[in-house]
Amino acid sequence: MHQYFGAGLDNVYLKNGYTVRKYGNERVVSVEDVEGLHRAIAATVISKTSRMTGAEFRFLRIEMDLSQNMLGQMFGVSDQTIASWEKGVTKEVSGAGERLMRLLAEEALLKRDAVIYKTLVKLAELDRQIVVQMDFLETSSGWTAQAA
Repeated sequence: MHQYFGAGLDNVYLKNGYTVRKYGNERVVSVEDVEGLHRAIAATVISKTSRMTGAEFRFLRIEMDLSQNMLGQMFGVSDQTIASWEKGVTKEVSGAGERLMRLLAEEALLKRDAVIYKTLVKLAELDRQIVVQMDFLETSSGWTAQAA
């Protein structure tokens, strides 16, 4: 077995799917289908029944190609909060943060329809304007919001 560090996790071991070559005194490992391996790691992290570690949280963020700043905006927290979760400075990722990360990562990495992702980006970009008046109209198909 080969301990795989390419995901930034210290508990990933490969039983096969890799080749070992020697170049002089160096041992070089080549992993087949790294993208597929990372997808399998993501699926395991997302569906595991124990709490997510900071390293696993970071792995998912990096796999989604998100900066700490962007993820913080999407989650409504600072990039320092994201960094604290990833480094283990705080005891654990907040319950809501972990759940949201699992949902976001499952959609972005496994299903690829990006509805949650796009919604979070849209919410992060809101000006947070205060709506003074909301108008509704009752129709034959139920209540609908109307432009003020």
